[in-house]
Amino acid sequence: MKIASIKVGKRDKEKLVIRTEDGTYISASVDDAYTLRVGDEISVEEAESLERKYSKTLAKKSAAKTLGYRSASKGELTKKLLQKGFSEEDSKEAVLWLEERGFVDDESYANALVEYYTARGYGARRINEELRRRGISREICEEISSRLPDFTEEIKALIEKKLRGDALTHDKKNKIVAFLMRRGFGYSEIKSAFSEMQLSVED
Repeated sequence: MKIASIKVGKRDKEKLVIRTEDGTYISASVDDAYTLRVGDEISVEEAESLERKYSKTLAKKSAAKTLGYRSASKGELTKKLLQKGFSEEDSKEAVLWLEERGFVDDESYANALVEYYTARGYGARRINEELRRRGISREICEEISSRLPDFTEEIKALIEKKLRGDALTHDKKNKIVAFLMRRGFGYSEIKSAFSEMQLSVED
């Protein structure tokens, strides 16, 4: 195939749009195709290679741009790239490329999430659900779960906040327990907190 024209991309100035005389369009990175000139012959294999390289470069740029808005796990970032239409190979390669450079760190990201949800009064179960939902691996989740703090004091503070000095009735206690379980606290630790507070239920 003979190259008929070479133009710089309108939106991406690091992209070259190569048109051959038979009407084929090839997208390529400037770094990969800077030696090509109009009139040069280019094989189908060379064209496909340029397209593949450009796709990989584009995936890396897209992943880096996503991280510019907010932190993300490897799983989240890979899923985002797949949703944008990148292949599984290019998506995983882009994420690995960023991880090797320290821009993606699932353990640090998971620790930040734990700190965020703990400060907002959520329990271990809810925290683990959030970690899994954000694509954190089972191994990291288990490691973090093993060193989560005791939440008794947090639970007691939430009970006091819910009571607001009112008497504890059976109905009120059931509502508080349901609320705490929705926050991700286990029934046994909720029961323990009530016991430590020595609250008697009034009829």
